[in-house]
Amino acid sequence: MSDWTETKKENYEKQMRMNWGKGYIDFSPESMSEVEKGAFKSYDEYLDVQERSCRECRRYFAMCYYNSYGHDFKGKLKRFDKTRGKAVFQRIMVEGMYGDGIGFYGKEDHVWMDSEPFAEYAPGDCVRFTADIYRYMKHGNDGKMIDFGLRNPEYIKKLDDYAVPTDEDLVNQQIEQLVCETCRYYDHCYMGMCIANPDERRERTETLKSLEPGKFTPRTVLLAYELEYRMLLQMGGIKLDKNDPHYSVMKKFVKICKKHPVYYTGNVNEAIARIAYPEKPRLYIGDDEDE
Repeated sequence: MSDWTETKKENYEKQMRMNWGKGYIDFSPESMSEVEKGAFKSYDEYLDVQERSCRECRRYFAMCYYNSYGHDFKGKLKRFDKTRGKAVFQRIMVEGMYGDGIGFYGKEDHVWMDSEPFAEYAPGDCVRFTADIYRYMKHGNDGKMIDFGLRNPEYIKKLDDYAVPTDEDLVNQQIEQLVCETCRYYDHCYMGMCIANPDERRERTETLKSLEPGKFTPRTVLLAYELEYRMLLQMGGIKLDKNDPHYSVMKKFVKICKKHPVYYTGNVNEAIARIAYPEKPRLYIGDDEDE
């Protein structure tokens, strides 16, 4: 069976939500009603449409929808579509906050919203605003898809300009979050106030970046946990397979691990559980299997 078939069977009709591909799968049957203009023949179709939609979706809107306790946006007004009564925005910057008070950012592009709240502005204007994120059904060449949009904007304010995070910024954000996630002092920090040795933190960050420069992938996560827990070492070591499409990366993985001395080991089961069920979402960037 495929991974999706197995995952679908394991979580069928459960109150479960998980990262999948570039988005999320919500297995709760009740969540079907949250999709605006959604028309599903069955719960099974709803799950399959979600899985297909995860191959390409507005991942930062999705992350805010499911994980943020607060968010706002900055965007550049591209044009008005008077026929449809819509305003089209480009270069949307997303700013959100997790439940622990730690902030995050992201970006989206080409977002349609009702034009009336922006009637006093002109194409080319940059604005900041809050808005509700919602899920809706759309139809394309691949059939039914679920996407995320913005509506009910409030607290609109004109800006001179703003900066949208680069892909490098987004990779760095994920790696820095991963360094905190795997830090032995994780439960002793508050609101981003780090008590770890800054030199050790910097070295770990640069090490993780060096595995696949410009990317954040499942191998990055595995390396972070291996360096902190040495779980693969405890399970018999890393077995390289020349047929693995990531063979060259894994060779580098092994080399990095050998360069770092082992001062202690962690609980293998704990590491596996934390990899599978992170407290904060991971967004893979530049992963070949995710493109």
